[in-house]
Amino acid sequence: MLALRDLQQRFYRSLAAAPGPMASEHFDAALLALVEGGRSLDARARLDVYAQMYWARLHDVLAEDYPRLAAILGPERFRNLACRYLAAHPSEQPSVRHLGSEFAAFVSIDPDTRDVPFAGDLARLEWARLAVFDAPDAEPLRLEDLRAVPADEWPALSFALAPAVRVLRAEWPVHDVWRSLAGHAPAEVAPSTVRPAYTRLRVWRTGFMVYQASMDAAEDVALACVVAGQTFARICEALATVVPPAEAARTAAELVLRWIADGILIRR
Repeated sequence: MLALRDLQQRFYRSLAAAPGPMASEHFDAALLALVEGGRSLDARARLDVYAQMYWARLHDVLAEDYPRLAAILGPERFRNLACRYLAAHPSEQPSVRHLGSEFAAFVSIDPDTRDVPFAGDLARLEWARLAVFDAPDAEPLRLEDLRAVPADEWPALSFALAPAVRVLRAEWPVHDVWRSLAGHAPAEVAPSTVRPAYTRLRVWRTGFMVYQASMDAAEDVALACVVAGQTFARICEALATVVPPAEAARTAAELVLRWIADGILIRR
């Protein structure tokens, strides 16, 4: 008789050894010897019931985390993609929250998604949305806080991004794809109609709502300065490389006001 810990480890390894229909080929022999067969199911078939339930749950987690990608690929292709991913990146943490952390990178190089060239970027967007939804809350900077700052202190003023903000740079307009899939059947969004376009996206959460918006070059440059912890003066200098220098300070102020309205800035 196996010790309880050894039994548990063998049971888990048997379930997690291979995804989908290949699971039963990897069952532990010592574990199989302990499973009683019945009239309708032998020991291997009984254990396979648990294995298929385990993999089905992991597949469901990925489908819940990447619903738009799952929709455009279709059930069978997404299921096969999930199996290949899980074989390469098995679940190794108690929580399935992080199961799909490498999925976008995997999708980007998977041969079966070549006819959907924006699949990797779409997956990155979906993961970013999930990340901001789960991110900690933080007290946002208010307009009243800025009004209290003396004018001569503005050049040295610096900001920080709230935890529930992500910046995404993509080769495809995946925010348009994401929005199109929300209102149409997947078959109506043909991958061949999507054209590559360098896209900068800001993804953030307010309350329980997740938002996303495309950014122009000015906002992209300025937000990168915020992430780097640079001062308002340095933000203005960086903006002078993408807008007329005489407009840099005004553009910086407008962006700060936009970020304040969206609640994405916090005190540094």
